[in-house]
Amino acid sequence: MLRAIRIFNRVCVETLLGLRASGWSNWLVVSILAIALTIFGCVLQVTMTLKNLVNAWGNQIQISAYLAEGADPKKVAHEISRFPEVKQVEIVTKDVAWNEMQHTFKVASIENPLPNTLHVKLSSPDQVEVLAPKLRLMSAIENVRYPLKVAKKINDVRHFLELAGLFVTTALSAATLVVIGNTIHLVIKARHKEIEILSLMGVGHFYIKCPFVFQGAVYGACAAIMASVVLVALHLYIDPYVKDQLLSLAPALTQNLEYSMGQTAVLMAILGVVVGAGGSLWTSGRYIKI
Repeated sequence: MLRAIRIFNRVCVETLLGLRASGWSNWLVVSILAIALTIFGCVLQVTMTLKNLVNAWGNQIQISAYLAEGADPKKVAHEISRFPEVKQVEIVTKDVAWNEMQHTFKVASIENPLPNTLHVKLSSPDQVEVLAPKLRLMSAIENVRYPLKVAKKINDVRHFLELAGLFVTTALSAATLVVIGNTIHLVIKARHKEIEILSLMGVGHFYIKCPFVFQGAVYGACAAIMASVVLVALHLYIDPYVKDQLLSLAPALTQNLEYSMGQTAVLMAILGVVVGAGGSLWTSGRYIKI
């Protein structure tokens, strides 16, 4: 146990020596990584907020099922609620619908021609085409209507946002890996004699390579902190405008559509440390031959 603690302390000391040997390169790497993480955080915030907005719009999509004459609305609603795609079933009796129509439009005094209606809300907008055929097969339902084109457009937008976020994250991670790899390569060149001596003394791979991995992780952690500060400042500045725009786009949606800043900061920290340590591990494994 004591030996492991001593090794860990020595690795930390070697990491600090590596950071000191890097000089101004430290600030260059951290700055570039911080810029990449800030862009990633902004893209993540915008993408997830738009995705939440699209999902909120999608949750407003419902299927209208018109019942046959004589069918019991409560019984049919109970049967429909058992489907896994169904989130909620609202019963609108023909008397209620007829009264609303008479209040809204000037309707002649005739016998109520409207059927009992069920408004079915789905657990997900992409379940529309799954549930609609099931409802059509029910003998108590005469007709089914739903906004198919709107549902497809919403699903297309949501998938596009997911792919766009994945592409941006991959591109920024690849660029950052190159920058960190080049920096660690310079540190390895500057300390190649020391590495050769340690190798000849029989020092293990972990002890030699681990300081460089820790150095990359430090780069990622520092860059994540800088990016989080910048992102919080931007968030505080533009947050009122974003909320106004969201309310203008969807005034009926009262839920919080913005993606949590805490989640974004945690993801940036994880990505920064993983990319930093991963880039250093790849570079040390490539250029340190023991």
